Amino acid sequence: MKIRMLSLTVAAASMLAMAVPSVQAKTIRAVSGFGPAHVLATTAYPKMSEKLQEFTNGEWKIRDTPSGLLSIGEMNEGLKNGVAEMGTIIMPYFAADYSESALVAELSIVGADNRAISSAVTEYISTCNECLAEFKANGQVYTGSDATVTYELLTTKPVRNSADLKGMRIRTAGSVFTRFVSDMGGVAVQMPSSELFEGLSSGVLDGTYSSTPDLKNSRLYDVVKYVTNIHQGVFNASAFPNIGSKLWSKMDEKERQALVHAAQYAQVASIYGWINTLEEATREGKKAGIQFLEPDDSLKAKAAQFKKDHLATVAKTLEERGVKNAQAKVDRYIALVEKWSKLVASVSSEDELAELRYQEIWAKRDLSHYGN
Repeated sequence: MKIRMLSLTVAAASMLAMAVPSVQAKTIRAVSGFGPAHVLATTAYPKMSEKLQEFTNGEWKIRDTPSGLLSIGEMNEGLKNGVAEMGTIIMPYFAADYSESALVAELSIVGADNRAISSAVTEYISTCNECLAEFKANGQVYTGSDATVTYELLTTKPVRNSADLKGMRIRTAGSVFTRFVSDMGGVAVQMPSSELFEGLSSGVLDGTYSSTPDLKNSRLYDVVKYVTNIHQGVFNASAFPNIGSKLWSKMDEKERQALVHAAQYAQVASIYGWINTLEEATREGKKAGIQFLEPDDSLKAKAAQFKKDHLATVAKTLEERGVKNAQAKVDRYIALVEKWSKLVASVSSEDELAELRYQEIWAKRDLSHYGN
């Protein structure tokens, strides 16, 4: 009798266990946007998912669709309409929507350490009410930014001085970079990065003003012959991962903190991805016969003068685009770059930088109203 009762008890317990659904993680629909081989898809978004699961005890995770669902050019509208809940925004692509936030792009020649620059951008935008209002108007919430390593001259002919650059057709990413190349004596050309190899191999371009990692990213080892290390400018105007407002509104304060905490790990993974790729591209470039040149004093002086002149007039340029109190905002951003340059000087690992960013920018803030 006891055996029969025990069997019935076990059977009842098993049925009860089957009747109670297992707790499953809530899955965020993400689109990193640059394809499955990009560092965002291979490293940054997976790192964020890992840390988000850790910080929420497995209650939240991320599923990234790196390409196909939304292109980078469709991301602004796609996040706003809920096609994706998380994605990457390249602010200059949507200049009319982000005139305040994209102020950082006009100051991309300030600083040289992408760890400090990206952290300064993150603190600047996340504490700028006008910037946050722009994202809110587009149905999004800002969680931070990364930045590339410094831009150099990747060319088919040697450039050691300002005279060498005169008349050379150099592809640029637009904005301040176009003005820089033109001021240096080159002819700035607008061209998608996907067409760089063809442009250089056909002679349509004499070079590109890009970061050295583009030797790998755009497979330029066979067409670029020289890299002039001018070390001026970075790309710092991305916002990722941006969160759809509908998803954000469903999260409580604790979940929001976990999300922005995990986002710092994603951004730092991308930051160090650029640093590591710089080392790899330099090593492989030298193996391919690419010469890495140092600019002479004339080119250095001209680059320094451009920076001085640009900073003297950038506030006026921003005011003409509708940015109010532009000089005060420029000064605040520059001060943040200086602050973070000191803060990151002793950082020795990715995790240390991610935690520093979180503690310095986010941890003490009440996120219950942030982004609302």
